[in-house]
Amino acid sequence: MGIKIKETIDSYLSYKDYYILGPSIAYCPNTKAKGYRDMLLMADLFNASDSNTGTMLWRSTDGGKTWTIQDYIEKSYVYDFNNSWVKSGYGAIYSDEKTGVMIFLANDTYWENNKIQSLWKKRTLYYRLSFDNGYTWTNKKYIIQKGKDPFGQTYDKIHFLKDVYFGRNMAASVSPLIIKTYDGSILVSVQVQITNEKGELINPTGWGYMKAGAIKGSWNEENLDYEWDLGEYASVSLNESTRGVYEPAFGKIRDNKLIMVMRGSNASRRDEIMGVKFYSTSKDNGYTWSKPLPLKYDDDTVMYSSSCIPKLINHTNGRLYYIGVINDSNPDGNLPRYPLCIAEIDMENCCVIKDSVTVIDTKRKNQDDSAKDSHVVDFSNHGIYEDKNTGDIIVFAPFRPNLKNYACVLNKYVISVS
Repeated sequence: MGIKIKETIDSYLSYKDYYILGPSIAYCPNTKAKGYRDMLLMADLFNASDSNTGTMLWRSTDGGKTWTIQDYIEKSYVYDFNNSWVKSGYGAIYSDEKTGVMIFLANDTYWENNKIQSLWKKRTLYYRLSFDNGYTWTNKKYIIQKGKDPFGQTYDKIHFLKDVYFGRNMAASVSPLIIKTYDGSILVSVQVQITNEKGELINPTGWGYMKAGAIKGSWNEENLDYEWDLGEYASVSLNESTRGVYEPAFGKIRDNKLIMVMRGSNASRRDEIMGVKFYSTSKDNGYTWSKPLPLKYDDDTVMYSSSCIPKLINHTNGRLYYIGVINDSNPDGNLPRYPLCIAEIDMENCCVIKDSVTVIDTKRKNQDDSAKDSHVVDFSNHGIYEDKNTGDIIVFAPFRPNLKNYACVLNKYVISVS
């Protein structure tokens, strides 16, 4: 077992004055079309927190050494006379090697009067398909769960997922790392805003209170499209996480089981609650999940982690790795979002191997993260993939050289694992 940071390339990629969030990388899979084995990198361009102006595609023809802008795949737009916006993004791309199809999956978020508050009630999930290695894409296709809900109501464009109604509560998939599970379906992470018995939002911190699960996409060869399904969600109490569990990541573990690692939060209750990641397991390819528990080290001590997105990657060496923020002490809600680390997951016992924790990057000496709002060091919202030629794990992480400006660059990290 070994993890080594081989190379750090600062300011590897940038675009004007934007914050580049949630990079997602995929190899082009269609052997019969132009661009086979090219790589696509997709990322959101933010000009303010949670505010996407567009989603850009870059293409690499040399195995990820260099990247060229292909075009916007999405742009946000005004939809009424009150300056209300649909801001599309927080997405990901995935290549289905079996079908040769690429999928771009994202969210439409409705900012009524250009205010963020409506996002807790008004989001939709959609996708586009590409049959020609990402050169062209279909129109938006909105995800609607197949069949009927537990009360016999057929899912539709308003009631598009279990326990979700557009206009009442939201469902979102935030920079998912899509995987294919043992039954051949793809898994897309989802988080759902929880409501009470009256259908009213439960939102004690003002930042949402959520449960997490997996949307399963099964390819229909006759229709050349995916069919979508969803089983049960995983959830925790307000005494375990003040914002619930959300932004999940999936990995394959032993005996045809899956692990789901989720973001939690101790925001507003740091003295009472530990800031940790939670994990849950599934024995049925993501339909049902065990009760979430704090993700710990192999010596049964707590792995502290501030509230930010985790990533998992099943490597071709047979091991599973966690890539995300790991803290030395109990964090305070979202902060601090450093250091960015990589560690191996013990797949049998569902814990982090403590001796494997390796810092990828952390706050630089010239950085001051004393501000408690937007001007902080933030290594989250990262993207990862395995280099097919070398077996190295590649990490792209947003980095702000000047904390007085919102713009960032993408740093690139090359990590060897054995």
